[in-house]
Amino acid sequence: MCGDIMLKISDIVGYPIVCNDQKKFRGEVKDAVLDLKNCTLTGLIIDYGSLIHHTRVIPFNSIYKINRNNIMVRFKKNILEIKNMDLNKYFIKKNEKILGCEVIEDNGKLLGFIQDIIFEEKSGNILGLVLTNGMIDDIFNGIQILPINNSIIFEKEKIVILRDTKNDILKNIGGLKKLLELEH
Repeated sequence: MCGDIMLKISDIVGYPIVCNDQKKFRGEVKDAVLDLKNCTLTGLIIDYGSLIHHTRVIPFNSIYKINRNNIMVRFKKNILEIKNMDLNKYFIKKNEKILGCEVIEDNGKLLGFIQDIIFEEKSGNILGLVLTNGMIDDIFNGIQILPINNSIIFEKEKIVILRDTKNDILKNIGGLKKLLELEH
């Protein structure tokens, strides 16, 4: 995985969509569609239009390139009506439905809430979940990142991890505690 670019979904929300075959603006990213069973980003939900807004979806495999300030789709025909994507499947969810979900250990202990999702730019593979315990805790202690592995169970309203997986969580990324060297 060396050299792969990792992005957070929050990084690309608001990015304009440009069709390579027309070189013109086609909307902006509003949300992402995730396949939790296969741990992949399956598409981007976009919105376009000035007076009348249209919601469409771009399958992830139709994305040509993610640049620093836009997302390129090779052909306009790759932008589909959202009704063509089944968002009612159990494991297919909009990112907005996952944000704020509880992450708990299998013994019921709360570890945090999902704040963001990290994915690999080229493949769309979900690499990790950014966890929060609230803004004050994040400022003081920093955020936590839960790498995706086989010990994660996606349930309807929460995510359960096996106790052993707790050791895989990357803790205290940023935060005043680390900055002020209060942590040993």
